[in-house]
Amino acid sequence: MAADNNAQPLFQPLPSENVMTDCKYRNRCRAVSVTGVLLWAAFAMLSPGRAQEQPPTQLSLADAVGRALDNNPNLVRSQESYRTSRSRLRIAGFQTTLDIGGDTSLDREPGDSSLSSRLFGSLTYENFLGTQGSIELAPFGLGNNRGSLALALRHPLISGKGRLSSKGFALVERQSDVRVVDKELFLSRQATVLGVINAYFGAVRAKEQVKVQERALEIADSEAKRASRLAEEGRIAPIEVTRAEIRAAQSRDQLNLQQQSARAATDRLMIAIGEGVGQTPDLTDSVPEVVYDDIPQLAEAVKAALKNRSELAIYDEQLFTQELALERTSDELRPKLDVVAGFNSINNRSGAISTSLFESGSLTAGLQLRLPLDKRIIIEERETAARNLDVLRRLREFEMEQIAQDVREAYRAIDSAQTSIQILGQNLDVATENLRLAQKMVEEGLSDNRNVLEAQEELTRVETGVLQAKIEFYLASVNLKHAMGADLTSVGL
Repeated sequence: MAADNNAQPLFQPLPSENVMTDCKYRNRCRAVSVTGVLLWAAFAMLSPGRAQEQPPTQLSLADAVGRALDNNPNLVRSQESYRTSRSRLRIAGFQTTLDIGGDTSLDREPGDSSLSSRLFGSLTYENFLGTQGSIELAPFGLGNNRGSLALALRHPLISGKGRLSSKGFALVERQSDVRVVDKELFLSRQATVLGVINAYFGAVRAKEQVKVQERALEIADSEAKRASRLAEEGRIAPIEVTRAEIRAAQSRDQLNLQQQSARAATDRLMIAIGEGVGQTPDLTDSVPEVVYDDIPQLAEAVKAALKNRSELAIYDEQLFTQELALERTSDELRPKLDVVAGFNSINNRSGAISTSLFESGSLTAGLQLRLPLDKRIIIEERETAARNLDVLRRLREFEMEQIAQDVREAYRAIDSAQTSIQILGQNLDVATENLRLAQKMVEEGLSDNRNVLEAQEELTRVETGVLQAKIEFYLASVNLKHAMGADLTSVGL
């Protein structure tokens, strides 16, 4: 397409009387631009929602746990649930409500029409003992409307009082809900930290297995080169060269697969933390040392678990609330005897109230008795509450059995890993010595390279097993702490 010589530029330069004016304008614009950039950068750094945390180049277990506690979306959702429950508790604690308003209406009758207006306000009160009160005041009225004052008070004497009242029960229920959600938040933190620990040492294991496979490839390549050299000298058969080259190719392929597995393990770690995949931080914590002294006795661990596990505390709160609900439904079957009092007064003149309404008002006070005759709904609700209470008790007993089973499973995993470490530790020395002897026999011409390659493969398998057993022992000990209800958020800190 041909260029249009008559086309105007998108931004026209501002007219200037001389070059000095142009320079001043450019300098002023440049200063404003730089200032704006600096202000934007400062705002981005100070704004918690806008500042993006830089991906880590090095990552320890403590750093991974700390970042997960800040960034994991599931944990953020649990924290928001806790804040919501706290907000609902504050709402349940409010005892008064206040509102004001006004209305205007056209009153039309045969041969007459008038405009009526009124300003009004109301205050209601309900405490946690069951007492209810209200004040309705209309200080101004025109037309058919008049200023008025109405007071009402009610207090229960038999049923519906204290924590069995609607306000008292709602407060107790919200308090229990906060405690339950607090325990659930703790469980969410525990699950997040446990997932990070498993993912972190899964990545550590994959990284160490890459090193093991690199050593295996180094031995296989060295043996392939040695076989090729000896074959050229006519000292060994060509089949030994082929055998060594095949083993080197297999080791190279295994190394590639292990490298891919290590990248996948790192991605799983970043997902467990709550950050994006594709990052490749250097994991600074190595395979943990095996420590047997920190393992308590099985009976002590089960006792501690039944005392500390938050799942049981949640069931206790639910049982408390359900017992109160059952008590409340039973209370509703009782007669209701309330002390009631009321005062009503209306201004004689239109307009604003100018005289005392108490002088012309009427006061009523007395007792009100109500007997529930149709009890079908209440009885059904009571039976439902009783069944739910029984189910919760059964679930709590079952949860205790599950907690004890969690502790026993952790112990079995610890015993299994401990046995594997002992056996594989002995095998590691044997496998290392076998490889040395096989290499020496080949160098002295007493054997072919088959024994060297088999010894190298066995050494790789044993090294991988030792690495696996050490990490499994550590993770099993962490699972035991988790089963006992210990706080895992301080791991590595």
